[in-house]
Amino acid sequence: MEQFGDFTEVTQFTNVQYLGCSQLVNNDNDNEMKALMKVLDEQKGAQTVNVTLVVPHNISGTVKLIDSQGKVLSSFSLVNIRFCIRGESTTSQNNCFGISFTHKINVGDNNSSDILHQCHVFRTSKAETAAKALYCFSYAFSNKNVSAVSNRMEFLFESILEIRENDGTADKPIWKLCPQHNGVFKVRRDREKKIVVQLKQIEGFLLNIKKCFGMLLAAGRNLRHSDLQLLEMQRNETGTDSAVFLIEANWDPRVHMFEVLNTETPRDTRVFMTVAIDVIVTEISEPIRFSMEAMSRVFHEHERFYKTPQTVVSEEFTLVLEKNFDQADPNDRKLTFISLESDSDRKRSKQNLGKSPSRMPTQLLHPTGDDESDCDEPLLSGSGKVSQECKEEHLEMWNSLIENWDQQSDRPEKISELVLDGIPDKLRGQVWQLLANAIDQPDLVEKYHNFLNQPCPSEQVIMRDIHRTFPAHDYFKESGGKGQESLYKISKVYSLYDEEVSYCQGLSFLAASLLLHMPEEQAFCTLVKIMFNYGLRDLFKLGFDNLHLRFFQLTALLKDYIPELSHHLDHIGIETHMYASQWFLTLFTAKFPLQMVFFILDLFLSQGMNTIFHISLALLHDAKTDLLQLDFEGTLKYFRVSLPRKYRTEAATKQLIHKAVKYRLNHSKLEVYEKEYKRIKEQERENEDPVLRMEKEIGRHLANTLRLERENDDLAHELVTSKIELRRKLDVAEDQIETSANAIERLTRQNQDILEENKNLMREYEQIKEMYRRDVLRLEENGSRAEKLLAEYKKLFSERSKRAECEKENFEVQKKAIVARISECDKCWPSVCEWEKNRSPVHTASTPTGLDLLTKLEEREDHIKSLEIDLAQTKLSLVEAECRNQDLTHQLMAQSESDGKKWFKKTITQLKEVGSSLKHHERSNSSVTP
Repeated sequence: MEQFGDFTEVTQFTNVQYLGCSQLVNNDNDNEMKALMKVLDEQKGAQTVNVTLVVPHNISGTVKLIDSQGKVLSSFSLVNIRFCIRGESTTSQNNCFGISFTHKINVGDNNSSDILHQCHVFRTSKAETAAKALYCFSYAFSNKNVSAVSNRMEFLFESILEIRENDGTADKPIWKLCPQHNGVFKVRRDREKKIVVQLKQIEGFLLNIKKCFGMLLAAGRNLRHSDLQLLEMQRNETGTDSAVFLIEANWDPRVHMFEVLNTETPRDTRVFMTVAIDVIVTEISEPIRFSMEAMSRVFHEHERFYKTPQTVVSEEFTLVLEKNFDQADPNDRKLTFISLESDSDRKRSKQNLGKSPSRMPTQLLHPTGDDESDCDEPLLSGSGKVSQECKEEHLEMWNSLIENWDQQSDRPEKISELVLDGIPDKLRGQVWQLLANAIDQPDLVEKYHNFLNQPCPSEQVIMRDIHRTFPAHDYFKESGGKGQESLYKISKVYSLYDEEVSYCQGLSFLAASLLLHMPEEQAFCTLVKIMFNYGLRDLFKLGFDNLHLRFFQLTALLKDYIPELSHHLDHIGIETHMYASQWFLTLFTAKFPLQMVFFILDLFLSQGMNTIFHISLALLHDAKTDLLQLDFEGTLKYFRVSLPRKYRTEAATKQLIHKAVKYRLNHSKLEVYEKEYKRIKEQERENEDPVLRMEKEIGRHLANTLRLERENDDLAHELVTSKIELRRKLDVAEDQIETSANAIERLTRQNQDILEENKNLMREYEQIKEMYRRDVLRLEENGSRAEKLLAEYKKLFSERSKRAECEKENFEVQKKAIVARISECDKCWPSVCEWEKNRSPVHTASTPTGLDLLTKLEEREDHIKSLEIDLAQTKLSLVEAECRNQDLTHQLMAQSESDGKKWFKKTITQLKEVGSSLKHHERSNSSVTP
């Protein structure tokens, strides 16, 4: 399509084929016009004329057909056109269109007139040109302002925003539309996304959008242009409807600039985002930027969304242009941009809101703080500071009470009085365990560790809830941190431990409160005791019958104690379950500040289930004045937002606790209300129409069926995933088994070879052992023979020594007697002296004297002693050899097969050394034996 001329007044379509015209019976019958269009299109030939179609922009204009030479072939007023139609998109006439008009003709000579209906059929080169031509006719019909006083014109545009996420992989992407509700997109972090914008012109003559040269995105609203970040363009074209222009761009939220839009947002918190597109319009001399604002909530990357009704996020824009008649260049008829205002800008201007600062505001990352009492956002669970201050005497009193408590089985009497002022936060974990009787539970701890490694059917639900539990507390804020990991473990184990209740929303808040004061195992034991011993698990059982009973009891108590408020709530349609369900299911832990949560848990563990009624009545009494002035919506918002904010201080919390305790409830009434509730339910069952009862039963079963189908889908998805993982693990295991089997076979052969070698070595060892045993016996016999010989030598030498002594003594006596007789004779004495002198050498040399014999005897004795020493050493060596032999025997039996051969060679060497040593001693002993 080519436009020329004064397009501020008319739109011209060139190279349009005029197929002809024909008479119509009924100019409002579109079927007749389509049939005529088909006939003319099939019969087109030489009679077809290329014309320029001129369409005016207001209803008072004239439609003209101009040939290639500029001559007007035909013209007719726009007001005479009755109907416009386009060929069906599935046929060859999809680029054809027709217009029917009515005009009067003269009949006969009496100047009478008749009405003639005709249909003109045109064919264009593109289907979108036909659509644009019909749009120009439509705009001209609706434009009745023919005043030319003002040169300004208004155009109305509508933009539709969509976000798509990759639900597949990077290689095989599956783009799914992000659900949204009330203008809030639900997106998942770390997922690649596409942003799709449809820009549609709905008023004004059709402007030609040439292209979009940029899509921009940023977190926040009321942003300056410099705050926006450019995205990568993916699609940029006119749609099947010529009035619609499509723009698509890729968005990677993991980029640092989009960190705010990629951070999980807590429950009931939203993040603003702004999307802008810069487009070039042929009729306008400058580009135009359309900016849209929306809200989003970021979930965990594995969050699953169920099907919700699809609505669109749209924004309307009013574009104001002005005719620009430049006298210097008469052919320059472009329009001048004056303003572009969206509905959001219009509302913002009424509220006097300005642009944002250059830095993005902090509330994009976190909700408004606790000190902003006028904030419409509810308090995040886990918010508020817990006082750590405690008087010394108060702390000592609690320590003394705990010491006495450990020594006795009964609960101390002072506990109820002390709990009113709150348990010191340092001792709260220990006291909670004592109150719940959860100290020293080895069976529960063992079950806790056993269940940790088992699969859990509720794992996906738990993973979704732990990110919403106490998001304002530092311990649970970090995704995948220690706090969330511990909370996941406790929730998972309890769902496996209590199969009847499994996992229900609300349990995580109570578990998180326990985790802030004790380790995982103790927190699990305490949670089990609270659920079973305090009757809390009855509220979660299938059907929630016990929970509805508690609602009935609270409603009755409200009528008895605060009748004015009860009447008001009934009047505006507020039922008890609308505000009290979380009070019972979470023990007030989900919405209220932590200081109040811990005080209520102190009282609950001390007083039991009736504490909930006391606290509920105290809260309603405090809020009575405010609630009496509110309507239905205001009341629900008050319970959700304003009421928890009233108890952000310790003083306000203590005041509430004391007021709750002072409520003198007649607990016997609770039993009366319970009986009445059961009677009413029984009566309802009796009076209920069987058909209605069956319909309710069917509805309940259908709801359970839908829930089970969703769970079945989840389980099927998990099953397929687990099967794939198990198949992979099985393949790896089979490979490992095959490798292990080959290794076992190889080691078995090695083991058999070693066993055979070990048997041979054992036989050699037994032979050597027997040989050395015989050698030892022979050495023992030689030793005993040497001992006997030594004893005989000793005896012989002793006798000879005694005889020599006697002979010596006799000789000396005789010598003295002879010398005494001869000494008196002078003649004989010299002869005797001479004889003695001549005799002594000869006697000494030839005949041994007694002295010589004694000397030899001493030498023999020394030799015998040396033999005894050698014999003792030989015996000692023998004993050592036997000990060594025994040690070697034990070592041989204990040694592993891998080093047995080496060890046995070493043993043989040692045995040979011992044998050579024994032989050496034997030869030395035999050499000294006479």
